[in-house]
Amino acid sequence: MHHPQGELAEALHGIGFYSTVDEPWPPAQPQLNRFPAMVYCSLNFFTEGAAALPGDDGELRAMSDLIVSGPRTRPIASLTLAPLRTVGIVLYPDAFALLTGLAPAALQDRNDPADGLLDDTWADWPQALRACADDAAQAAWIEARLVERWRAVRGRWDAELGASLRSIAASAPELGVGARQTQRQYRARVGLSPAQARRLQRMNAAVYALRDPHAPARSLADLAAELGYADQAHMARELRELAFLPPSRLEAHIETDPEYWPYRL
Repeated sequence: MHHPQGELAEALHGIGFYSTVDEPWPPAQPQLNRFPAMVYCSLNFFTEGAAALPGDDGELRAMSDLIVSGPRTRPIASLTLAPLRTVGIVLYPDAFALLTGLAPAALQDRNDPADGLLDDTWADWPQALRACADDAAQAAWIEARLVERWRAVRGRWDAELGASLRSIAASAPELGVGARQTQRQYRARVGLSPAQARRLQRMNAAVYALRDPHAPARSLADLAAELGYADQAHMARELRELAFLPPSRLEAHIETDPEYWPYRL
């Protein structure tokens, strides 16, 4: 994952790159891509290859070259249809709304084609990203375009709300607000309730801790307490629901299972 610096870090969580174009094809078994639930919104470009997601009816449908994704309250898995090269632009939901003009709440748990959602100012992005020589060139191009957009809308950004989305500690005051109007405003701007956002942030923090080789040695019970779970069993239930597996199994899959590559970004 490429993480931005400076003012763009207010809007952009990171840029993820993934490629299987140099791997043997077809694979020995179906190639799945498992994604955890997330508080973020994203723009996902397929610069090579194709993948499919289950529709509302459960039937697999091929995804378009540019997909717009809202906050996810549950994990999802896609199926690779041809060797992939993808770029994922992961945005904080409040910034996503300003940059795209789209409402995160309307996109919750959706992964929709960009056609009909994004305006014409995004039309040249797929071709431009395909023309970039490598990941570094793509990241530089994306940052240059996004920082222009961000400067144009940043004056309408609520920095206090933004802080609540960027750390678990900062989100605590938001969760203490009981007014229904405030809850509705938060949901309208973020696409999630404050409680949902904190739940996803806490799960993300647990995944980061499990995958970080430099994290301090600690038991799962200690990690659960540190992140504010009631106990280790509570953390296990949450991760199973939001990230496919409990922490006792998830750590090993993050390290070795190709299907869990998004967790390693």
